[in-house]
Amino acid sequence: MGKWLPGISRRSQAHIQNRVSRLGDQLGGNPRPEFRAELRKRLTATPEQENTPAESTVSTPPRRQATRLPQLLSLGLAATMSATVMAIYQSMPGDALYPVKRAAESTLFHLSADDAERAGRSFGYAETRAHEVEELLGSSMREKHLIRETLKAMEDTTRSAVTSLTRVRRRDAKNTGDLKRFVQKQRNQIEGMLPKMDAEDQRRANGYLNYIDGLTPPG
Repeated sequence: MGKWLPGISRRSQAHIQNRVSRLGDQLGGNPRPEFRAELRKRLTATPEQENTPAESTVSTPPRRQATRLPQLLSLGLAATMSATVMAIYQSMPGDALYPVKRAAESTLFHLSADDAERAGRSFGYAETRAHEVEELLGSSMREKHLIRETLKAMEDTTRSAVTSLTRVRRRDAKNTGDLKRFVQKQRNQIEGMLPKMDAEDQRRANGYLNYIDGLTPPG
C-alpha cells in the first residue's frame, strides 16, 4: 500500500485502509488463545505423543489390581487342594474318600524304583492299617466287618513287603534293622488292641503276630 493506486486519490486510499483495519479488528486480527495453545502443543509434542489417541489420557487401574484376582484364585485353589489331600490322608475305612487313599497308596507302590523302596512303602502302609484298626476299635459306632477287612489288609501288606524285601540282593544291616523295628512296633501296638477285639479278630491278630515274629532271627 506504499504506492498510489492508479485512479484512486490519496484520500480514498486512506479511507480504505481505515476500513480494512476496522474489519480486521472486528474479525479478530490476532489468533485466538485456543488456537495458540493448540499450536504450541503440537509444536512441542514428541512423535510418540502425536500418535497417542486422545482416549489414552483416561486413567487406567494399576497393573497390580488387574493381576490380583488371578492370584487370589490360585491361592484359593491351592488351599482347596491342600484341604482335599489332608482329608484323603486322614480318611478311615468306611469313609467316602478312603478308596481314594488306598488307590493313591497303590499308585505310589507301583511307581517305586526298586524292591527295597516297595518294601519300605509296604511296611509304612501296614503301620497305617494298624493305626486304622486302633481307631476303629476305639469308635463308638465301629463296624466289625471294617475291622476284619483292615486287619486282613494289614497282613497282606506286610506279606507284600516281606516278598519285596526277599528279592533285594543285598540284605544289609540297614534292612535288617528296619525290619526289626517294624516287627517290634507292630507287636506292641497290636498286643494293646487284643482286649478290645472279639474272638474272631483276636484269632486273626494272633496269627499275624506269629507271622511277623518269624521274620527276624531271635536275639
